[in-house]
Amino acid sequence: MRLKIIATLLLGAVLACDSLLNVQSPSRVPASVLDDPANAELAVNGAQADFECALASYAALGGMLAGELEDATLSAGRWDYDRRTVTSGDAYGPNQCNDGSFLGLYTPLSVARFQADNATHHLQGWTDAQVSNRHDLIAKASAYGGYSLTLLGEGFCSAAIDVGPQLMPPQLLDSAENRFSTAITEAATASDSRTLNLARVGRARVRLALGDTVGALADAQLVPAAFEYDATYSSANARRENFVYQQINKSPFNTIAVPYRKFMYVFADTVVPGKVDSVPDPRVAVRFDSATTMFDNRHGQWVQLKYANIGAPIRLATGTEAQLLIAEIQGGPTAVGIINTLHAAAGLPPFRGTDPDSIRRQVIYERRAEFFLDGHHLADVNRFQLTLFPPAGTPYPVDAANPKGGFYGTGTRFPLPDKERFNNPNIPSTVNPGC
Repeated sequence: MRLKIIATLLLGAVLACDSLLNVQSPSRVPASVLDDPANAELAVNGAQADFECALASYAALGGMLAGELEDATLSAGRWDYDRRTVTSGDAYGPNQCNDGSFLGLYTPLSVARFQADNATHHLQGWTDAQVSNRHDLIAKASAYGGYSLTLLGEGFCSAAIDVGPQLMPPQLLDSAENRFSTAITEAATASDSRTLNLARVGRARVRLALGDTVGALADAQLVPAAFEYDATYSSANARRENFVYQQINKSPFNTIAVPYRKFMYVFADTVVPGKVDSVPDPRVAVRFDSATTMFDNRHGQWVQLKYANIGAPIRLATGTEAQLLIAEIQGGPTAVGIINTLHAAAGLPPFRGTDPDSIRRQVIYERRAEFFLDGHHLADVNRFQLTLFPPAGTPYPVDAANPKGGFYGTGTRFPLPDKERFNNPNIPSTVNPGC
């Protein structure tokens, strides 16, 4: 039986990478299979599959918490995300990444991190003779481990690694940086420029969040402006779907939030002093579908157009992100030049601001537009302390004609889940799960 499992999995590896990513979970593969150097690539692809499922869930749930999406159901268990009143007992903690309308987040990210670390540990103990592309696989596994920890650090109040102590966001991001550093070293050894730049973007991202602007700038400046590394999805099975598309376009669990329905680039008129003009920003592509009745019985749904189908990729790391990190750190003419390069690509009028505050605000705007519904905005809400809409204390939802109850809160991170708090012997059950 074991040989049959190995043969089937390895046949999939030969035929197509995507078939490996369709495996329901590496945990269903016997541990002895993943302990075999011959199956090293299987282990790393399994970690990739786990991360990609978790990322899609994060983009959808984080989109609600960050104010990109609104809930459109009568399921009270989902309202906490939209209302910014998430509790440690909500479904994001124990559920799997593809649990219908109740997507999981903490468990999928933790599984992805474990699988990546486990693959790295095995590969570091094997030799080049046993695994010919060992350095490349270490780089990829370390990068996926780093991104799993990045999302935990950006979006959660705290988390734990392998039943360890409670770790706060800076500790989680520091752990992510360590994994990205490993990935950079190993990718350079393997001459794998794609994984190298994937890790550089990740390390620049966490270094900036940790206040290391010098290190972040050094990494970001090495990434080509045209670089793009995508998380991949398909319609092969539910676990491989792009959950942003699934939760909006396939099933009306969500609708686009009010601030993104008519997302406009506002700029000063170049002819009439004091006049302000505006144009739609095509990077936030949405449409009103009047024929759809959502699950909360509202007629008409705002749908996203960024992802064309359920197998559309989600951008994980890009040269655009690196450029915007450079713009944020350096400001001034450098930032203006980067902004206007992005505007030219999008067909938008140029940005003509010169003072530091207006440039900083525009960099934040560019991030909102470029990273719409890809899992970045929740971190920006926290890092930039962005104004929340609707304001805390507003009756929920903002559509007063369809009251669901309660008031908008101030929570912009997911608490440490009860699943971790009550089952981890190294975290007292009395610890405050929030932040």
